[in-house]
Amino acid sequence: MCPLPARPPVSGGSTRSVGVGSGYTNPMLLVIDAGNSNVTFGVYDGETLLTHWRIRTETGRTADEYAAFLGSLFFQRGLPLSVIEGIVLASVVPAATPALRRLCVNAFGQAALEVTPLTDMGLEIAYSPPGDVGADRLVDAVAAAHKYGSPCIVLDFGSATTLNAVAAPTDPGGLPIYLGGAICLGIGLSLEALFAKAAKIPRVELALPSQAIGGNTVEALQSGIVLGTLALVEGLVSRFRSEMDAPRCPVIATGGFASHLLAEQSAVITHLEPHLTLDGLRLIFLRQPKKI
Repeated sequence: MCPLPARPPVSGGSTRSVGVGSGYTNPMLLVIDAGNSNVTFGVYDGETLLTHWRIRTETGRTADEYAAFLGSLFFQRGLPLSVIEGIVLASVVPAATPALRRLCVNAFGQAALEVTPLTDMGLEIAYSPPGDVGADRLVDAVAAAHKYGSPCIVLDFGSATTLNAVAAPTDPGGLPIYLGGAICLGIGLSLEALFAKAAKIPRVELALPSQAIGGNTVEALQSGIVLGTLALVEGLVSRFRSEMDAPRCPVIATGGFASHLLAEQSAVITHLEPHLTLDGLRLIFLRQPKKI
């Protein structure tokens, strides 16, 4: 098991993932992470994440519905919509993106910075073609390299379980390099597929079994789901570290299923960062030229 220690941002290390020379000084920022399962909204006051909310992703949801949802939550927190000075959006759901763009303009009176592989994010992209890599994977890589240095590996336990490799800069003062990674079926999707296709399989709590050999159906499912996911991830991390020639590089876990249940039982996960994607969005926004 790993202690999952907290660690301050790297200073003077091997990576230069973010440079805050854009003219923005601790803005009040709305960050939006549109994933396949959920859309997450976060409000930053400078470096502090004041609050965050999550809503289920529905491609038919309108800008007005998002506005009603956010307006109510802002009101509950005593935050007027007018305090938002900037918005940054990363979406892997093309059908939901137009409504989120309209939300930003209609409710906040400003367009969002939309993260794409062409965005200046302080990261070289070696993936081919760059446009095929999900924005969330790049955003995670930015945040992980900024906080823990490069090389590093990022695990995102979402709808898909993804592993992402970030190499150190090739030249002094250069940028960390997003190499690529692996995309695996996520825990939630695996469970739903199993329940839907196997009539005698019961729904079970996602919990750590007492041993790998399940003595009943519930324990057998928990072993396959929890310990099976850990074995998959640990095997791939071992291969990644070997291919990167970085046997002791940090491994950062995030995503909806990156709970202490998985992270604390893993032999390879060194850090748990529940808000890694939101932090990465904030860092990318700070790299952009300030609008006059």
